[in-house]
Amino acid sequence: MPGEALLALLQKTGFQGLRLAGYTGMKSSPYTEGALVLGKKPGISLSRETAGPVPEPPVAGPEPVPQSKPGSS
Repeated sequence: MPGEALLALLQKTGFQGLRLAGYTGMKSSPYTEGALVLGKKPGISLSRETAGPVPEPPVAGPEPVPQSKPGSS
C-alpha cells in the first residue's frame, strides 16, 4: 500500500495531524520498508491519571497435583 493511501486510510478512521516520522530500516520484502507514523486521535488519552487503573490480566497457573499420602502407592 503506497504511503499516501495508508495516510488517507488512517485519516478516514479519525486520526489527525499524520506525518511520516522516519523509516525503521526493516525490510520485510524487496518492495517494502518499515516506517514510523505520528498522529493523534481526538478523544484518546494516554495519561494514566485520566485512564484509571489497568486491571491485571488473569494468569493461568499449573493445575494442582494431589499429594500422595505416605505409605500408599
